[in-house]
Amino acid sequence: MIETYDCTGDAISPRPGGDIGDQTIWIDLVNPTAEEEALVEKALGIDVPTREEMREIEHSSRLYSEDGAHFMTASVLYGIDGPEPQTTDITFILAANRLVTVRYIEPKAFALLKARAKKPRSGCETAPRLLMGLLEAIIDREADMIERIQAEIGKLAHTIFEMRGGALTRQRRFEVVLKQIGRGGEVTTRARESMQSLQRLLVHFAQESITPKSDKDLRNRLKTATRDVQSLNDHLGFMTTRAEFLLDATLGLINIEENRVIKIFSILAIVLMPPTLIGTIYGMNFKHMPELGWVYGYPFALLLMVLSAIGSYLFFRYKGWW
Repeated sequence: MIETYDCTGDAISPRPGGDIGDQTIWIDLVNPTAEEEALVEKALGIDVPTREEMREIEHSSRLYSEDGAHFMTASVLYGIDGPEPQTTDITFILAANRLVTVRYIEPKAFALLKARAKKPRSGCETAPRLLMGLLEAIIDREADMIERIQAEIGKLAHTIFEMRGGALTRQRRFEVVLKQIGRGGEVTTRARESMQSLQRLLVHFAQESITPKSDKDLRNRLKTATRDVQSLNDHLGFMTTRAEFLLDATLGLINIEENRVIKIFSILAIVLMPPTLIGTIYGMNFKHMPELGWVYGYPFALLLMVLSAIGSYLFFRYKGWW
């Protein structure tokens, strides 16, 4: 699908039929067909990258200039409002004061920009300004998601260190917590990948598309966006470290729970060793065992086993081993 938008004063308006006119400032390619890509290539004299080319990870394949046009591909998060945000590659092309976007998903940032850019004084008079507005919308959306993940990690920390209940209950809760930590770490990793990609894109945008003669407002917005991305990237690094700490803490607490259970069984086994020894001795049935012919021999043996078990228990308590 191809959507085109004309610049009318200081706002944009959709062009019926997706045609490319003299006033067209934005060409949005969504799941483009080969015919739609050919139409844009013929109109602008550029080579629109294919989906396979967009997935290439080399810096020179994602950020480059060709035939007077600037090609910038970034990894962007989508499905931010859902439980499992994913990343996808989106290509931004600046060519002859026109912005071309090539994408295969529907990030909410695009819809937000389109709604805002239709209003007067939206700051979308030129293609670089339009691209700047789109990048700002993407960064704002991802920042909201990062704040949400940070709050979830904070709740996880409280759950881990304030967990109550029996051993079986705690064990089940730890299993749930491990899954939540894994999900938070995976989302954080994807967000960090996206932020690093956007940071490289902004640097390329500033070096190749923004000149000293560019309007001051655009340069200031670009500097602000670069600082925001850098701060978010640093914050994601902190969140990654915290997630790793919570994972280590959870695994440590699980080991403590398991060791506690093993410790109980070990102590019980040792406490029951003296009674077992006594019972074994009197179970030998030797002919010359005085207690076998004694009226109180059986109660004496039972009492001796109980006292040996109590003595072992008191010894462990005295040593602080239990």
